[in-house]
Amino acid sequence: MSYMPEDRFDDVVSELIPCIQKMIDDLPVDYRQALVLTEYQGLTQKELAERLGISLSGAKSRVQRAREKLKIMLLNCCHFEFDRLGRVIDYEPHCC
Repeated sequence: MSYMPEDRFDDVVSELIPCIQKMIDDLPVDYRQALVLTEYQGLTQKELAERLGISLSGAKSRVQRAREKLKIMLLNCCHFEFDRLGRVIDYEPHCC
């Protein structure tokens, strides 16, 4: 398989957005909150820690665990093919 053309990549992202939103909604509240605040609202992990009243290491752990849980959900939902640099070159949904 060849590298996915840019317009195909955009199509893949568009197709997966509803699934990813559902998966984020399904995360435990602490992880969902950490992911949304850092990835979508642009807070730094330090700002996240201050907002939630937790330590910086606690905030970092929470974000890392949220990302890992989301990754596992994605890998369980779809089969992805990656190039040698780790870029998605194709996928096949198993759900959504």
